[in-house]
Amino acid sequence: MTPDVAGTALPALALMIGALLPALPAMLRGTPAGRLAGLIVTGPLVTLVLVLLAAAYGRPAYLDVALVLALLSFSGSLVFARFLSRTL
Repeated sequence: MTPDVAGTALPALALMIGALLPALPAMLRGTPAGRLAGLIVTGPLVTLVLVLLAAAYGRPAYLDVALVLALLSFSGSLVFARFLSRTL
């Protein structure tokens, strides 16, 4: 890890992980609409955390995982919203 990238990536990682803390309980417990909101917020945040880790540690494999996660979280939120619209 280079000092230049590590100096900027680590505070950003701490902020993003801190932003995940309120979204996780909403996603794990709560109303179905709250779970959907938690899923929509959590997907891009985790994707950005993986991209920052790839930049900080110089591991391009994390970018592949981030891309797959971004695609799956988007499609998963669409499927969950479709099932949620049937129950309301």
